[in-house]
Amino acid sequence: MSSNRFTTTLLLAGITALESTVVTASRALVDAHPDVNREPRNGEPIEVTTARALVYDCERLLAALYDYRSHLVAKPSRPTDRPDQLDWPF
Repeated sequence: MSSNRFTTTLLLAGITALESTVVTASRALVDAHPDVNREPRNGEPIEVTTARALVYDCERLLAALYDYRSHLVAKPSRPTDRPDQLDWPF
């Protein structure tokens, strides 16, 4: 495996781990504060308002990670000079 592909693999692994953590945090917030999914109301506790903002930020981070992953995967790999260094096509 070439160094470039190895680096890409490590980046994808890190992104996947971060995604999993963000999804878990978002679900925990929604579970702890069910009112997060409702429209904001006057006089609601600050904890719910903060949890709603954090869930929104988690969604934005997940979208950014998805976008970054698609750029990493779409990046063409550098061709090698020697045929014995090519990966199998399947």
